[in-house]
Amino acid sequence: MGKISRKNVDYFEMFVKSATIARNAARKLQAAFAHGEVNISELKLVKDLEHEGDIHFHECLKVIEVAFITPIDRSDLVGVLKGIEDVTDSIEAIANSFHMMCITSSSDSMRTFVDLVVLSCEKVLELMVELKRFKKTVKNINSLIVEINHLEEEGDRFYSESMRSLFSEETDAITVIKNKELYQLFEFAIDCCEDVADMVENIIVTKT
Repeated sequence: MGKISRKNVDYFEMFVKSATIARNAARKLQAAFAHGEVNISELKLVKDLEHEGDIHFHECLKVIEVAFITPIDRSDLVGVLKGIEDVTDSIEAIANSFHMMCITSSSDSMRTFVDLVVLSCEKVLELMVELKRFKKTVKNINSLIVEINHLEEEGDRFYSESMRSLFSEETDAITVIKNKELYQLFEFAIDCCEDVADMVENIIVTKT
């Protein structure tokens, strides 16, 4: 990624770029599970996207640090960027755990979880696009925040169901340990998306 221009900075486009990277990472994770067998090559691409997101985040910090005027408070700019970076990091943590624990196949539960992660990331990206013109699209922004919150609630419900099934039906201790950690990581990734939505909601309240 090229360096961000220090002149005529589009701060909201920083959010869009970050959210695009997170969405792409989620889709790569989804692709790794597409056929039941875990595709290691796709998992490695998630790591590449996490690295791209990290570079983008630090470049954004440099631009914000020297900015004279920003459209919203610097702390809000950094907070949202960090929140989206946390989403990407959480997705990379899932991919890394599959690799470290030598998991070669995905379950129905894992595929449902990753679908929820992808949907949440797609909604976060839509939210960042709408945020670019937040004074004119408050209704759309609020609707997206509600959708992201609903996805988080669905993730919580599915997490509880999956954990109950795991402990009541699985008899292999190692499988229980592995799946328990993965379910927690999936839930955390969805929670990170909700955190971003909550930050945007706070910004909208103070700016409109």
